Amino acid sequence: MLSIGQYVRAQSLEEAYTLCQKKSSVVLGGMLWLKMQNRTVGTAIDLCDLGLEGIEETEEEFRIGAMTSLRALETHPGLNAYTGGAMARCLGSIVG
Repeated sequence: MLSIGQYVRAQSLEEAYTLCQKKSSVVLGGMLWLKMQNRTVGTAIDLCDLGLEGIEETEEEFRIGAMTSLRALETHPGLNAYTGGAMARCLGSIVG
């Protein structure tokens, strides 16, 4: 079971970075693997208020935010075109 001592919704990247400096801190992301662990976390850091979701596509690159959902990756037309559908196939069994 996962036990959390303190839950913090970071209001800036600087705050999240500062909180991450402690070894007992962990960034919450998806929770799929975290909730399966038997551990105690001192501070759980939530990044959901920082606008880190989404996929930006340019002619040179894809920029994928840290809080982008697997479903968004699975269904993004540009990523699927670039990877020949591999992105959707890889994530299909995870997302369902």
